[in-house]
Amino acid sequence: MMRTRKVVWEPSQEQVESSNLARFMKQEQISDYDTLIKRSEEDVSWFWNAFIRFAGIEFAKPYRSVLDSSKGLPWPEWFVDGKINLVHNFLDKWAENEATAGRPALLWEGESEEERRYSFYELRQEVNRFANALGTLGVERGDRVAIYMPMIPETVIALYGIYKAGAIAVPLFSGFGPEAVAVRLRDVEAKLVVTADGFYRGGQQVLLKHVLDKALETSPTVQSVLIAERLGEKALLVPGRDWHWGELMDAASDRYATVETDAEEPCMVSYSSGTTGSPKGIVHVHGGIAVKTAEVGMFIYDTHPDDIFTMVTDFGWMMGQLPLFSAHSVAAPFLIYEGSPMHPHPGRLYQIIEKYKVTVFGAPATALRMLKTYAEPFREQADLSTLRILGHTGEPIDEETWSWYLSWTNGRAPIINGSGGTEVFAEILSSTCITPQKATCLGATPAVGAKVVDEAGNPVPAGNSGYLIFTVPQPAQTRGFWRNRQRYLDTYFPLGEHMWWQGDMVTKDEEGHWFHQGRADDVIKVSGRRTGPGELEDVVIQFPGVLEAAAIGVPHAVKGEEIVLFIVMTPGAALEANELRRHVTNTLGKPYEPAEVHIVLDLPKTRTQKIMRRLIKQRFLGEALGDTSSLMNPGALDGLPRRTAIDQ
Repeated sequence: MMRTRKVVWEPSQEQVESSNLARFMKQEQISDYDTLIKRSEEDVSWFWNAFIRFAGIEFAKPYRSVLDSSKGLPWPEWFVDGKINLVHNFLDKWAENEATAGRPALLWEGESEEERRYSFYELRQEVNRFANALGTLGVERGDRVAIYMPMIPETVIALYGIYKAGAIAVPLFSGFGPEAVAVRLRDVEAKLVVTADGFYRGGQQVLLKHVLDKALETSPTVQSVLIAERLGEKALLVPGRDWHWGELMDAASDRYATVETDAEEPCMVSYSSGTTGSPKGIVHVHGGIAVKTAEVGMFIYDTHPDDIFTMVTDFGWMMGQLPLFSAHSVAAPFLIYEGSPMHPHPGRLYQIIEKYKVTVFGAPATALRMLKTYAEPFREQADLSTLRILGHTGEPIDEETWSWYLSWTNGRAPIINGSGGTEVFAEILSSTCITPQKATCLGATPAVGAKVVDEAGNPVPAGNSGYLIFTVPQPAQTRGFWRNRQRYLDTYFPLGEHMWWQGDMVTKDEEGHWFHQGRADDVIKVSGRRTGPGELEDVVIQFPGVLEAAAIGVPHAVKGEEIVLFIVMTPGAALEANELRRHVTNTLGKPYEPAEVHIVLDLPKTRTQKIMRRLIKQRFLGEALGDTSSLMNPGALDGLPRRTAIDQ
């Protein structure tokens, strides 16, 4: 069903020659990108050893070998016998170097336009104080410390402090309700929670500590709570358990020796955004995160020291930390924004790009569609000339929005479109700044071994939909689920332990360009034809007046499934359903004619902007919803229609 697309962006000679990838290939005497991909997949140890040398990644104790794969793809051991703490590579070594100590490391913009800036030296001093504060509260190496925090500088300080001390960070989305927080705290047996009295979102105060207090009623392992003062409201303190940030930080020393953690030592339990089933505690380790996120920063986002990097994200998910580490891997500053990207007006993101002279910017498709609909007058007036890299990840992006995004710089800046996941803490597929791009395309990245297969694990022909798998061990792939070995194996190795089932549907065309079609769980099967929702939704969004769309397949006695669309319209637009059906069939063919079209006010999404089609389908069919804790807008479920008996 995949439509043919033409190359619409090609790198200039200057973009290629100045890229980190080109410098690396020159160092290793590799002639072109395809050769790099082939050699990196055939000799994984060579690639990562060469990258570590290229990036200047420092180990406290050198590794004996890059990779021990004797236990198979599910259980690789990386940087064997090496010692490395990711904080040393992303913070300490820059703060200790006179040439980089004074460089900006962290920039913060509050919703009311407050600013804070930290150099690498200043940030390291705060992180040292925090690590000492953890010791004061009895936190030891290996203890789990949850971070239930908004987008403020204290969140970065806490994360780095936890890693520096050899404890294990457990990031929690600041939009979680009490039970979602409590489930995760109980699962990891968290000893301490770092939170804030609250934060600002869309001009409103969100009282975060009040939500945490309810969660702690059923979280018996938590001994201490450390509260950053953002609102200035005095949160309720439980004597002996709760502490103000300023109180402990002011008393703490700014000297702390970073713990020399083993390369395979856990540093984080990161809960997935929960598209299926109960939350999964995904275990990550110091060595894998330190090396892989540096590679993402340098090779995928082509980050350089003089870049200003920002992304619409949240530290409750891995996509909060990944761009932070990507920037800090080359001593570039990372910019975080606290509030709503639409407050106090739809042009707030453009204002921030212009104010800080942002060069590397990332946002999910949902945010981009909102900007396209509501903020065009602001974009037309903004100076976006500093932008050189545009990022997108998460959901499939539609062709119209991708093309509009490319127009931000009149086609000068490439769109880095990636697909990966919390489980690998990075991309599996991504476009790059040195390879030609077709609208919405992804691309192969080094040392991954990505393939498209059918349900039995057999390769599918070019242009056909299939399931994304990878076959080469990844440094940052999860070391399993927290205390649940079998669920990890069942989730990612249903085709056998020689291929990792990523969970996305993709296609690869004759010229080697990849395209994301959505989650495998969302596959629609009409009259024997299987397709992901992304291709359908892309066509629907091209119809005048459509802002967002979600496509699901529902049971049908003859066809197996039929297509039902849920559509959010732009303000003031009306929809003629029959005209939309004709638009879809004229583009994709009669088998893909939607059986039903429903206009809704909103679609349920995770904080990472993934549309939760599973929940849409379950709601429509009247089934039990299961885990909804990762939704940022749970009220959207109430606005969805239910299928009536006559429809069936």
